Amino acid sequence: MNRLFIILLILIFPGMMKAQLNDSFTDGNFTSNPEWIGDLQQFKINSSLQLQLNSTGTGSSGLVTQISLSDSMEWDFWVKLSFSPSDNNLARIYLFSDLPDLKSPLNGYFIKLGESGSNDAIELVRQSGSTETSLCRGTEGLLASSFNIRIRVTHTGNSGWNVFADPHGGTDYHLECTATDQTFVAGGWFGVSCKYTSSNSTKFYFDDFYAGSLIVDKTPPELLSASFMNNTQIKLRFSEIPDSATACNVSNYIVDQGVGNPVYISRDNTDHSFISLSFLQEFQPDVPYILSVSNVSDLAGNRMTDRQDTIKFHVVRAFDILINEIMADPNPPPSLPGMEYLELYNKVGSDIEITGWSLYVGSVKKPIPPFIMKANSYVLLCDEDSRPYYEPLGPVIPFSSFSLSNTGTTVTLRNADGAVIHSVSYSEDWYHSDYKKEGGWSLEMIDPLNPCGDAGNWTASNDAGGGTPGRVNSVYSDNPDHLAPRVARIGIIDPFHLDVFFSERMDSAAIANPLNYSVDKGIGIPLSATSVTPAYREVNLELQQAVVEGEIYNLSISGIVIDCAGNQVVQAIVTRFARPEKTTGNDIVINEILFDPKDGCVDFVEVYNRSSKVLDLKDLTLCAYDTLGKSLSEVCNISDNSFVVLPGEYFVLTSDTSALRQCHQINAEPLRAEAMIQMSKLPGMKNDKGSIALALKTGEIIDQVCYSADMQYPLLISLEGVSLERIHPDCSSMDRTNWHSAAENVGFATPAEKNSQFGNFTVDGNEIQVGPEIFSPDNDGNEDVLNISYSFSTPGYNARVTIYDASGHLIRNLITNELCGTSGSWSWDGINNRREKAPIGRYIILVEVFDLQGNVKKYKRTAVLGGIL
Repeated sequence: MNRLFIILLILIFPGMMKAQLNDSFTDGNFTSNPEWIGDLQQFKINSSLQLQLNSTGTGSSGLVTQISLSDSMEWDFWVKLSFSPSDNNLARIYLFSDLPDLKSPLNGYFIKLGESGSNDAIELVRQSGSTETSLCRGTEGLLASSFNIRIRVTHTGNSGWNVFADPHGGTDYHLECTATDQTFVAGGWFGVSCKYTSSNSTKFYFDDFYAGSLIVDKTPPELLSASFMNNTQIKLRFSEIPDSATACNVSNYIVDQGVGNPVYISRDNTDHSFISLSFLQEFQPDVPYILSVSNVSDLAGNRMTDRQDTIKFHVVRAFDILINEIMADPNPPPSLPGMEYLELYNKVGSDIEITGWSLYVGSVKKPIPPFIMKANSYVLLCDEDSRPYYEPLGPVIPFSSFSLSNTGTTVTLRNADGAVIHSVSYSEDWYHSDYKKEGGWSLEMIDPLNPCGDAGNWTASNDAGGGTPGRVNSVYSDNPDHLAPRVARIGIIDPFHLDVFFSERMDSAAIANPLNYSVDKGIGIPLSATSVTPAYREVNLELQQAVVEGEIYNLSISGIVIDCAGNQVVQAIVTRFARPEKTTGNDIVINEILFDPKDGCVDFVEVYNRSSKVLDLKDLTLCAYDTLGKSLSEVCNISDNSFVVLPGEYFVLTSDTSALRQCHQINAEPLRAEAMIQMSKLPGMKNDKGSIALALKTGEIIDQVCYSADMQYPLLISLEGVSLERIHPDCSSMDRTNWHSAAENVGFATPAEKNSQFGNFTVDGNEIQVGPEIFSPDNDGNEDVLNISYSFSTPGYNARVTIYDASGHLIRNLITNELCGTSGSWSWDGINNRREKAPIGRYIILVEVFDLQGNVKKYKRTAVLGGIL
C-alpha cells in the first residue's frame, strides 16, 4: 500500500480508521473496546471468555468490527467447531470487507472453514459482489471432523498471501497455502460469519483475534525442558519452532562424563518445537549429567542464549507420580473456581515425560497430550472450560470433557505401556466431615510416601479456599504405614482357581510370584499367580489340581510378600478356604440387626453360618419381606464375587464399612475389616418395625426375621444404636424370645463377633431344663436372660409357659399355645407383663404341654433373678 491509498481510504471512510484489532474477550464483552456490531443477540462470551454463537434454529449470523489496513498485514485467530462441517454448517472469517453487512454483495477476502464431503480444507476466498473465487486451499481433509485450530494469514505489499495453521490450536504454525492477488486493497471491516442448522446453533467458538501490522519476531527461542525418553535418548522442548539447520546440528549439543555429542537428531512429526537427541553411550539411572546447548536459532534467525542443564535418567516406577488431590464436588466453592480438577504430583527429583500416558476415570480413558512434569512439581487436570481459571495457579492439562463423580469412583494413572502408576478409589467417607462432603472442598492426600493409604491417608482440605491446586496440600503430614499385610479372604472362582484378597494394596510383582504360595493336602505350589489391576488388592491363583467341595484347605503365603509401602509379611500367613456347597434353609441365619443407628452411623445385619457346610455369600441376597403379600422386595446382592463363609464364621453386612468401624468398637478394639462386607445398599429398615430375609438369588428364603422396637430391653433409656441380638442360632428367628438387646458393656452391638447375649444351653435326658440357676437381666452381657429348653421324643406338642413369683403371683405369660418341635427353647428377660423389670428373688417357671390326643404334661422349674442390692 502507498500513501495515496491511505489518503483515499481516510477520505472514503472518515472516522473509521482504527488502531490494530486485538481482542481476546478478557473483558467479558464484545460491545466495547473494540465494538462489534451485527447479530449481537445471537452471540455471547462464555465462561472460558471465548466468543460463542448462541442462536437457535437454522440460519446465519455474523459480527464485524472496524480495522485499519497497512502495507504489510497479519491476521491471527482461534476457531473451534464442535461438529463435522458441511455446506450448511461452516464458518467464514472475513479478513476485510468493504461493507459491514456480510450477507450482502461485498468486496473483500475471507477464510472459509467447512464444506461438504470429507476433503474439508482451509480455503482463502476472494468475494467480488456475489461472486466467490478460491485463491488457495490447504491440506485436504484437515477440517473433515470437529476441530480446534489456530490460523495466521499474512499479506505483504507485493500482493502475496500466506495462510498458516496449527491444527492443535497452538502456535506451531505450518504453511497451508499461498496466493497472489491484489484485486481489492480497501476495506474497513473484519468479521465472522456462521452458517448453521439447529443442531449446531451453539457450537461455533472464536478467540484471540488480531488484525494489524505484520508482527516481527525479535524474541530468541528458549529451552523449556529436557527429559529422557529412554537410556540413550533425550527430548528437548523449545519455546518456539527452532531453525532446522541449527536445531539438527549435532555439534550444538554435548553431554559431560564422556557421553559427548548426539549421533542422530530428529524432529517431532507433529510438533516441531520438540527435538530428540540420540546417543551411543547409555545413561546410568539417577546419575546427574550436564547437557550443554548452544547456537540454536528460531525461524526468524534469533539465536538462543547458550545454557547448561542438569538432567537425570530416571526409570519411572509405580508411585513416582501420584494422584494427589481430587476436587470432585466443587460447589458451593469457598473461593476457588467452582470447577472440578484432579492434581498430579511428581514426587521424584527428575523430570518425567507423561506423553502417551492415560488417566482412567472409572472405565473412561483420557489420553494425556504431550507434557513433561518437572521434578517435584504439580499439574492440574480439568476440562477445557476450566483451563483459564486454573492456569494462574500452575501448569494445566485440559481435556475436552472432564467429570468426576461426587460420591466416588476409581481414578487410575497408567503409563504408555499400560502399567499402573497410581490408582485411587475415593468415596464420600474420605472427607471425614459431613459438612465438607456436601461440596466445595477437595480431597487431599496426607502423606505422599504412603500412596496406598486409602481412606486413612486422605481427608478434606483444610485450606480456606477449599483446596490447594498446584501447591503443597494443606493436610500434608507424616502418616506412614507400618502394618504388615494380611489375607482378608479367599474366594473360589472354580475348582482350579482361587481369588485371594488382601487387607491392603500390595506390591504387584510380589503377589504375582507363585512360589510365595502353597496349598496343603497335596495341591502344592500354584501353576500361576496373576495380580489384579489397578488396586492390586487381589491375586488369582491357578492350582495344580481341583479342590474338593466341602473340604477345608490351608493356603500358606510366605517369602517376599510386601504391601505397596514395603511392609513385609513377618511370618507365614496360613488362611483356611474351601470350595462352597449349596446353601439350604437355615444353614446361615440372621444373627444381629441394627435398624435404628445413631446419627452418622449406619444400619447393619450380621449373618452366621450355623451349619457344618462351607457356604458362598455370592449365592445370597438380603431382602425386605412383605408379610402381607408374602413376597420379597428390595432385593440386594450381598457380593458379586465369591465370598466363602466357613462353619461358625460371622460376617456383617452394611452400606458403609467406614462408618460402621467409626461407630462401633468391642472392648475398645476396632472391628475386623475382613469380617465386614460393604454392599451398595441395604433393604430399607424402619426404626419401629420391619421384616428382612436372607434368600438365594433364585428367591428361596433361607432365613427371615420380623423385628420391632418393642423387642428391645424395655428399661433402656434410648434405643438409638442398640442392636437386637439372636440368643441362640439353633432357635427360630421368628421367636421373639430368641432376641434381646445387645449388652451395654460391649457398646450395645457386636458386629462380626459372638453375640453378647448368646445363650449356650444344652438339653440332657430331662424334657424341660432352665438355666442359668441365677440370671441378672441388667443388660451387661453376662447371663442377662433365663433360657428354658425342651426336648420331646415325639413332635406335636403345644406349649404354654407362665412365670410366677415365690408367693404364687402371676408375673409373665411368656408363651401361649405355641406349637413345639421335638427340641427348642424360649428365653425370659426378667420383664413382667407390665413391661417392668421383675424384682430380685426366686421365680417358678410353669411349663404345660398337650397334644391332640389329649396327653397333658406339666413341669415346674425354679430360677433366681439376681442383681445388685
